Amino acid sequence: MRRVLLALIVLAMAAPALAGQARIPAAPKPRPAAVVQTPITAPSVVLPAPIPLAVGRPGGDVAQCKATCARTLYFCQSTEDDSCGGRWAQCSAACTATYSPARIGR
Repeated sequence: MRRVLLALIVLAMAAPALAGQARIPAAPKPRPAAVVQTPITAPSVVLPAPIPLAVGRPGGDVAQCKATCARTLYFCQSTEDDSCGGRWAQCSAACTATYSPARIGR
């Protein structure tokens, strides 16, 4: 059985050589590099987090909310960001609008 298998392997290897087609396998041709499109350069704009709507919030402590705004302003001013004052004004206005009691008879 081994002899038959060996004979078949030798015959399969020798058949192309006998037919004159024995060649060294050539290395595959390198494919041209794909063209990579660069992204469009657009100015990066970082938008501040939206202020939640005042509707549906329970009454709370205006002073505590404004203290949170002040703490955020303090850490914001430690960076080189120029929009800290505007963010603080929005935060403070949101605290006043959200946690202040509604006036009757406007």
